[in-house]
Amino acid sequence: MKKEPIIPESRDPAFIEQVIKTPVGEKIPTCMQCGICAGSCPVSQEMDYSPRELVRMVQLGLKKEVLSSSTIWICTTCFSCSVRCPRGIHPTELMETLKPIAIAEGIKNRNVKFDNVFSDVIKTNGRASEFLLISKYSLTEPGMIKQLPFGLSMMVKGKLPLSIQRMENTRELEAIFNLGEKSREKK
Repeated sequence: MKKEPIIPESRDPAFIEQVIKTPVGEKIPTCMQCGICAGSCPVSQEMDYSPRELVRMVQLGLKKEVLSSSTIWICTTCFSCSVRCPRGIHPTELMETLKPIAIAEGIKNRNVKFDNVFSDVIKTNGRASEFLLISKYSLTEPGMIKQLPFGLSMMVKGKLPLSIQRMENTRELEAIFNLGEKSREKK
């Protein structure tokens, strides 16, 4: 993907302030662009901007580019980036903060494939399973086959558990999914 150069006119100081005023945003200005978040992200190859780039774009006030990016929707909320950040910035929470802003601006998620796979895994097991999520998403996205060597090395090192833990009582979870489906049907 060819990235366009940043022009001063595309910067939105109000956007910077909007994000910085949120609990997760107050540390955004301290980001030193070390790249640990991007290197920790298991799905960064699927994003149009890495977590590091997205944080920098927020610092620069690139509202349109940030809110239109696939990055905020692709984040799996695994918290790898947040746990490893030496400045205590939480890119995972930033992604979750940006989604409602994007929705309020009329921007929709273009990456429904991943969302559907994620929802199916949660519906079936009551919780996320990295192994199931990666396996099922790989079946819908042929480009993910390139990640097979990485996945295998994670399994060998015990970093990608094959066991699937299921939630015991899923009645409340089923009710939540049913409410979501009813809401979609009304629209």
